Amino acid sequence: MKIFLLRHAHAEPGEIDSARPLSSKGNKQMKGLSSKYIERILEEVLLVEHSPYLRATQTAQLLKKYGKGLTLKKLSGILPDDNYRRTALMLAKTTKPRFLVGHNPHLTGLVGLLLGLRAGEEGVRFRKAGLMALERLTLPTDGHPYGRWRLLWYIIPD
Repeated sequence: MKIFLLRHAHAEPGEIDSARPLSSKGNKQMKGLSSKYIERILEEVLLVEHSPYLRATQTAQLLKKYGKGLTLKKLSGILPDDNYRRTALMLAKTTKPRFLVGHNPHLTGLVGLLLGLRAGEEGVRFRKAGLMALERLTLPTDGHPYGRWRLLWYIIPD
């Protein structure tokens, strides 16, 4: 089972973090990413789940142009400082490919946990508009409560 994780694209600065829109740079990042990769990836998923923050919502909306029949859905629990262990438990139980649009440090922590890094070890650091695919190799067990995962690829925008 695969999961696709996308960090929101570059956003404008602002006082209210949840209301920051994508910048023109962010729109360009997504256009480049989408035209090269997204269309093929979205053949595997019908649903893109995203943070309720504006920049993540707008990033997800840009994906919709490339996914035929794609549905977007707000997902709680994937804000920047949310508990990534809860997200890992949710993903461990899922049976269908998932596509999440979220934030750092949540995504970086989530990937580190799924790949088996120890707390405090620096794993892959998500760049804005970075897209990663992981594959679950085994179901959860007592020794591996999130299952065992491997990194398939990581795309960094131009």
